[in-house]
Amino acid sequence: MKSFLSTLFTDRYLLTIPEDDILSRQRHRLFLIFSVAGMLISLAVALQTYFMLEGAMVMMVSLLSVFTILGVNYVALSYHQRVRFSYWVTVLASFIVLHVTNYYSGGIRNSGTFYFGSVILCAFMLLGNKAGKIVFGISAINIVYFYFITTYTGWVSNILIGNEQSMIDQDFLITGILSLLLISAQCNTLEGNKNIVIRRITESRNELAEKNKELRKLSIVASKTENAVTITDNKGITEWVNDGFTRLTGYTYEEVVGKNPGDLLYGENTSRQTIAEMNDKLTEKQSYSGELLKYRKDGSTLWMAVSITPIMDDKGKISKFIFIESNVTARKEAEEKMEAYLRDLEKTNKELDKFAWVVSHDLKAPLRAIGNLAGWIEEDAGDKFDDDVRKNFNIIKGRVTRMEDLINGLLDYSKAHHKKGDDVEVKIRDMVYDTVEFIGAPKHCVVETGNLMPVLFTDKIKIQQVFSNLLTNAIKYNDKERIYIRVDAKEFADKWEISIEDNGPGIEPQYHEKIFVIFQTLNARDNFESTGVGLAIVKKIIEEEGGRIWLHSEKGRGAKFIFTWPRKKEDVMEPVLTTTQYFQ
Repeated sequence: MKSFLSTLFTDRYLLTIPEDDILSRQRHRLFLIFSVAGMLISLAVALQTYFMLEGAMVMMVSLLSVFTILGVNYVALSYHQRVRFSYWVTVLASFIVLHVTNYYSGGIRNSGTFYFGSVILCAFMLLGNKAGKIVFGISAINIVYFYFITTYTGWVSNILIGNEQSMIDQDFLITGILSLLLISAQCNTLEGNKNIVIRRITESRNELAEKNKELRKLSIVASKTENAVTITDNKGITEWVNDGFTRLTGYTYEEVVGKNPGDLLYGENTSRQTIAEMNDKLTEKQSYSGELLKYRKDGSTLWMAVSITPIMDDKGKISKFIFIESNVTARKEAEEKMEAYLRDLEKTNKELDKFAWVVSHDLKAPLRAIGNLAGWIEEDAGDKFDDDVRKNFNIIKGRVTRMEDLINGLLDYSKAHHKKGDDVEVKIRDMVYDTVEFIGAPKHCVVETGNLMPVLFTDKIKIQQVFSNLLTNAIKYNDKERIYIRVDAKEFADKWEISIEDNGPGIEPQYHEKIFVIFQTLNARDNFESTGVGLAIVKKIIEEEGGRIWLHSEKGRGAKFIFTWPRKKEDVMEPVLTTTQYFQ
């Protein structure tokens, strides 16, 4: 029962009034207050009539009817929601209460006549000026009516108040104060409503002014941006384009508005597959981003990066589309050139690989034949060659060996980027000592590492080639009686910096770049047999891994090669138990 009554008397109509409709909400609160006040007055006067008067059945029934009408009217509004009808019922019912009461309270002399002012004011507040004027007219006619029937008939009495002067004065005092309070309360409500409305209007005006500022800024951005901005309806018909659109496409505003932009900008080379993908996304109410080839008014083409956003209405349906497009023709042309370059580069690399294979197989055979022929001639001649001839034959054999080494170096250089292994754990300290031992370090060679050396998860084959070439050079070209080599490492967030320092003859600064060029050597090959390929291979491997290599050296002060190597999240720096090793 409690739940039923709660549901019955729930003010459903108030819930339908928007929060920002202050005037309607205040009117409804006044309707509630006036309805309750009218019900209480009707009930109070009806009870007073029942207990104090005899023969006033018409008055009691009328008041109870008004009480019922006011209650039913208030509850019924939540269901039929005919607000003006309910407000009229309340005003007229209040008027009827005062009218009926006048018959038993002295007619024209009834102090309750003051309450007509409150009813009139309520009519103005609830129903507006026209209704207020009507209620005022009815009230005036009612007062004139009671003047005549009080003066010329015996239809009215004063049984509710009595005929004693003191009772009449007291009734006037109480009624006057109460009516003034009621009117003051209504005026206060009216003033409060006015202030609230004024405040809300002011706030709305300020908000609107701020929004207008933002809109002006957005308008400037949308109009002056280099990007093309297009707004279409839900069917794709253009409603607005900015200056950027006209600059990029060559079409004027008037030529585009009212048309589908695709009809103007799509051509024979525009990807139909991309258009289909775009339409599928938009049909599913999703944004779309992509690139599309379009045509200007003059027939020339341009690549556009397209971003399309569907705009939804309150019902979740698409109302508009916003297109933001930028000219990416230069980038697309650069990409096409890069793709062509990469295709040519791949073709060149294949030709180089083929050339290296030809060099390896077709040139080695005649070289070996020359070497063998020179050897056979020496054997056949025996002791017939004098020292000069034998020296020349040794030069021939040395040149053959050198040429074969150059061919092998060229082959190794061309295949350096092909050699790749899996990433495994590589302890740099162990790799250094194993490499030096494998090279065959001479006596009195000292190799030293830092106290902390990295453990890398990397391609062991490639980093081993790097260390093998650098350590070989540090030993091979060292002119000191005691060879000293030190390997250090520094740790950075995204890389390792590894250095290999020796106490050799050093390299003059003007040669620091030359030594990394293939087939370039600093010493005469007759003094030091070298292909000039090792450091070129080292540089190629390091740069392909994303690092770089450089040199600190001066003539007579040794050399320090430094290179960087990319760091992986598994890499660590660990302490080294033995930092120095002597090779006897």
